[in-house]
Amino acid sequence: MEGFLGACLVVAGFVVLAHFVGLIPRTAEVVSRSKESIAVLKDPQLDDDAKEQFMQRNAVALFKLLALLLLGSAIALLAPFAVIWLAEKAGLLSLDSTMEMLLRWDFLLGATVVGFAAFFGMRRLRH
Repeated sequence: MEGFLGACLVVAGFVVLAHFVGLIPRTAEVVSRSKESIAVLKDPQLDDDAKEQFMQRNAVALFKLLALLLLGSAIALLAPFAVIWLAEKAGLLSLDSTMEMLLRWDFLLGATVVGFAAFFGMRRLRH
C-alpha cells in the first residue's frame, strides 16, 4: 500500500510541477516555432538571406526552449523523488516499493487513463 501511495505522490507531484514550471506551454511553443520554420522554408517570396536570418533566430529560440524544457523536466521529475526519499528517511514510505509500483503495467495503465480523463475533463470545464 505504501508503494501505491508513493507512486501516486510521484505522479501527482510531477503533474503539478510540470504545470508550475510551464512545460506544456513551452512544448506548444516548440511546435509553433517548428511550424513557422517550415512555412518560412517553403515561402517562395523570401530570398535565401531572409530565410537564413529567420532560421538562425528561430534556432536560438528553440535551443533556449530545449534548455528550459530539460531543466523543467528535471525539476518536475526529481522533486517528487526527493520527497519520497525524505519520507523514506523519516520511515513513512519506501523508495523501493514506490519504484516497484511505478514500473507495474497496471499502475501505468491506470495513471494514463486517469491522466487522460483529467486532461479532457479540464478542457471541457474551460470551454
